[in-house]
Amino acid sequence: MAVRQAPRRSAWFTVHRWLGIGLGLWFALVGLTGSLLVYDEALDAWLNPQLLRARSAGVLPAETIVARAGELGFGAVERIRFPLAAGEVYRLQLRATTRRVGAERIEALFDPGSGQLLGTRGADALGVSPPLLMRTLYEFHRNVLLGPTGSNIVGVAGLLLLASSVTGIVLGWPRKRAAWRRLVWINRRASATRQVFDLHRSAGALFAVLLLLATLTGATLVYLNYVRDLVDLVSPVKSFPTVPWRAAPLDAERSLPDAIAGVRAAFPQHALVELRTPTGQLTGYEFFLKRPGDVHRLGDTILWVHPLTGEILVERSGRTRTAGEAFMHWLYPLHSGSALGTPGLVAMCLTGLLPLLLVSTGMWVWLRKRRGERISRERREQRDVAAGAMSALSFREKRGISAPSTE
Repeated sequence: MAVRQAPRRSAWFTVHRWLGIGLGLWFALVGLTGSLLVYDEALDAWLNPQLLRARSAGVLPAETIVARAGELGFGAVERIRFPLAAGEVYRLQLRATTRRVGAERIEALFDPGSGQLLGTRGADALGVSPPLLMRTLYEFHRNVLLGPTGSNIVGVAGLLLLASSVTGIVLGWPRKRAAWRRLVWINRRASATRQVFDLHRSAGALFAVLLLLATLTGATLVYLNYVRDLVDLVSPVKSFPTVPWRAAPLDAERSLPDAIAGVRAAFPQHALVELRTPTGQLTGYEFFLKRPGDVHRLGDTILWVHPLTGEILVERSGRTRTAGEAFMHWLYPLHSGSALGTPGLVAMCLTGLLPLLLVSTGMWVWLRKRRGERISRERREQRDVAAGAMSALSFREKRGISAPSTE
């Protein structure tokens, strides 16, 4: 007689099974895109060497590159990504024309040594061509290409993936001490279905913590504003600053070279990664600085600088962040794996592949089990028919009734 599952365990299994069947494809796709995005900049450079590989030695000052963009007829520069390593280029996000309204936002790539324009691509455009592919994968991972509505869909689906992970852990949790030895184990002498099930369980057990971390931080990043408000109840999380009024002559605005020089003088041990220029009258320069050991891809130090006086309005770094601000800062490095350096990146890349493995092995086992149940049901029905026929024959023999003639 088959042993029936306990009602509570059966409920966990039902939730786990139907989450996998209903959302398995999405789980696999979002995991696969996340795995690729761990190395998005390296993949982008590999796909687009004509845009992202420097052709000459040396690095010109940023103001020279900005001036070059102006000479080519581009509009206002909104963001500058500096070359940090040999072979990297200047990446400027700017308006395609000098028009203030309706100008397309593009990314212009410049050779750091010669100032030559290497090419442009749409900053908001999507497509499967090499220049746009990595951005498209990012937008799919973030909002399934549906904008703000898609972000909510991804957030809810992420919570469901978290639920699937939790139910998988509950179902795989050994109930006996001896079962711990077989938690990560594939019985090669067993049937193919059993081996696939062992692979499903073992992979889930090995990556359970990382999968929980990826899904939890991913869902948190979708609802970042709500999480920030909740964290602020426990530890202060200050909003981004606005530029305070300063009495200064109309021509007192500091030039870009002065602003950069001031920041570098104040933080000589840091590399300048990215600069975001003022986009309105209430915003200043925003600098991202990085030094060895930082966990965030743009660096762990953020500065807001007054555009008129060069004064550092706010510094967000390890020495100034509150506990709440540190928590918010660590969410993305934990999600991407950069918090643990190269081992963390490799681990998160493999974790991104895990949903594809779990969904495929889970579906295999489920389909094979359904096939086995169907065959067992058909055999049981055949046995019941045969037993009924034998019972009828025995009844006739006892009553002396001859079998009906076939002629």
